[in-house]
Amino acid sequence: MMKRCLLFLLFPLMACAQEATSDTVEPPSKEDTRRTLLAVNSDPRDEWQRPDELIAFMGGDVEGWVIADLFADDGYFTFKLIDAGARVIAIVNDIDKHDALLAKKKALGLSDDQLKVRAVPVGDPGLAPGEADAGLIVHAFPAIKDKKGYLTMLRHGLRRPSVLFMVEWQARDTPMGPPVSERMSSERIMDEFVGTGFTDLSAKAKLMPYDVLFMMTDPMEQYLDGQ
Repeated sequence: MMKRCLLFLLFPLMACAQEATSDTVEPPSKEDTRRTLLAVNSDPRDEWQRPDELIAFMGGDVEGWVIADLFADDGYFTFKLIDAGARVIAIVNDIDKHDALLAKKKALGLSDDQLKVRAVPVGDPGLAPGEADAGLIVHAFPAIKDKKGYLTMLRHGLRRPSVLFMVEWQARDTPMGPPVSERMSSERIMDEFVGTGFTDLSAKAKLMPYDVLFMMTDPMEQYLDGQ
């Protein structure tokens, strides 16, 4: 399922035109989908963080995916992904955040299949080999000290084609976020992936007002060739 979703994401096909009929149901518009998503577990951050844009960037359908939210913090994206049907491993380095996430999990009645919460040492992705279909890093990459070491370990925790999504601040002044001195340009971020095994890299800077979306994978040619 994961490979099929990714190939669809990277190489979208033109839909076949169908003759309209009187009972044709129009698909929901992007804005309708956005409003629906924001109505569930709504948060003031939704207006600028735009979780629907991230999910669309992931392919639009994360149903059944196992996604590692690698710096889950207060669980903002963790619960957005669960709302969208994903199974999430929320990873933190702070025991208080771990306990807060467990408390919210219990309050929402979520099962262990829907959400696992893990506290791990700093610098450890906290994943068993091939445990997750995809990883997510939000606003945390610049602070990772040994980036190449971390990414190399992380890649082993992801099932092939080892997909990692990242959300990072644009390298400019924005109404919220850290000082520009604590941010990284897209070029610098991509340079950190050299030699880690992630080779297919892409970035989108216009989908969120203050952030850049990144996607990193193994070489996709081997999957397209059926290898």
